[in-house]
Amino acid sequence: MMRSVGVAGCWALATPLALAAQAETGIFSLNLGLFVWTIVLFVLTLLVLAKWVFPLIAGGLEQRHDKIQGAIDDALSARDEAKGLLSQQEAALEAARSEAREMLENARRHSDGLRKEMLEEARAQQAQMLDDARREIGHERDRLREEIRRDAVDLALAASERLIRARLDAEENRRLVREFVSDV
Repeated sequence: MMRSVGVAGCWALATPLALAAQAETGIFSLNLGLFVWTIVLFVLTLLVLAKWVFPLIAGGLEQRHDKIQGAIDDALSARDEAKGLLSQQEAALEAARSEAREMLENARRHSDGLRKEMLEEARAQQAQMLDDARREIGHERDRLREEIRRDAVDLALAASERLIRARLDAEENRRLVREFVSDV
């Protein structure tokens, strides 16, 4: 109601002034009626804008601000999440590297142990082969000695037999047999 009274009052004042102002014309002349109507229309436009347009604009700006703030918050949370994921990935990568180093070290230790085991086994086989060869050589040597003794006895008996046939002197035969046996 207050606005209606204000608008009516402005209209009442502007009408007589508008009639008086029509008398003067010119480029720099002041037309009071036009001035009052301009102010009235400006205030009315301002009131309409303030009541219906500015709240819409402010609401749109507020929505846009909220949307931008939400996007910024989402970006910050995404960045924090990415940092967390990056630290997890780095930790997983370091764990994988550590596991790979451990696996390599285990493989190296296993191969060293296997190499030592193979060397010990080869040395044991070599020692066994040497013992077998020595034993075989000892048996062969003993067999050859026995064979040589048999041959020596056979030769001694053959020589004795010839000596006995040729001579029957016992003292000389004993000396010859002793010499023969000691040479063999």
